[in-house]
Amino acid sequence: MLDFKNLGSHYKKVRKSRGYTLGDISSDYLNKSQLSRFENGTQMLLVDGFMHAIKGLNMTISEFFLTIGNFEAGSLHTFGEKLQELINDQNIEGLNELIVRNPRTNEKKIFNIKVKCAIRELSGRNLITDEERHFIDGYLTNREEWTAFDIDVFGMCLESLDSELVFQLGMQLVKKDKFRMLPYNDHIAKRTLVNIYVYMVLHGRFLYAEKIESELNILLNSMDTEERIAIYIFKKIAKFRKENTPELLKLF
Repeated sequence: MLDFKNLGSHYKKVRKSRGYTLGDISSDYLNKSQLSRFENGTQMLLVDGFMHAIKGLNMTISEFFLTIGNFEAGSLHTFGEKLQELINDQNIEGLNELIVRNPRTNEKKIFNIKVKCAIRELSGRNLITDEERHFIDGYLTNREEWTAFDIDVFGMCLESLDSELVFQLGMQLVKKDKFRMLPYNDHIAKRTLVNIYVYMVLHGRFLYAEKIESELNILLNSMDTEERIAIYIFKKIAKFRKENTPELLKLF
C-alpha cells in the first residue's frame, strides 16, 4: 500500500507521463509550490487539495488509483466547459477564437484539436493538420490505459482521422481492460466502438466494420440495447451498400 511519500511520487509520474507541467495542473485552489512539495514527499495534501490535484489531471478518483502500476493524466476542465458552451450555441466564430497559436504543451495541442474537430462538425471545414493527426496517433498509441478524457478526444476526432488509424486505435481500445473495469468507462468504451463501427460502414471499410462488430459481439451484454440496435441498423446499411439490394427497405 502507498504511503503519502510514494503517493506523491506516483502522482508526479502520472503527470509527467503525459507531458504536463506543475503550471498546467495548478489552480486557484492548489499552487505549484504545494504540488511540488506533495510530489517530493515533504508535505501531504489535505483531502480537498488532493481532490483538486486529481481533478487537475482530468481523472476521477477511481481512475487515478487504477493507475497504480500504470500511468495516466490530463487537464482541460475549464477549456472543456467553454468549448461545450460554444458547440451548443453553434458559435463557429467563437470556436475559431479559441484556437491557440503555436501551442507548446500537450494540453494546448489537444485542446486545439478538439476545437478544430468541433468546427469541422459544425461547418464541414477540416482544419486538422497532418502534424496534429500524427500527434493524436502518438498520444493515444503510447497510453498503457486510457481515461474517459482520452476516449472523449478520440471520439471527437473520428471524422478527422484516417480510417486505418481509427481502426488501429479502435482495436487498442478493445484491449484496454483496466479502463473498462469502471462501469461508466465500460459504457463509453462500448459507445465509442459502436461509433467506430458506424464510421467504417459509412466510409465503405466493410472488412474493418466486420472486425469491430466481432469484438462488440463479445463485449456487449443484454443490457446494451441501444448499441445492439445501432449495429443491427448499420449492418443492414452495410449489406445494402455492398450488394446494392433492397434489403435496407425491410428496416421501414
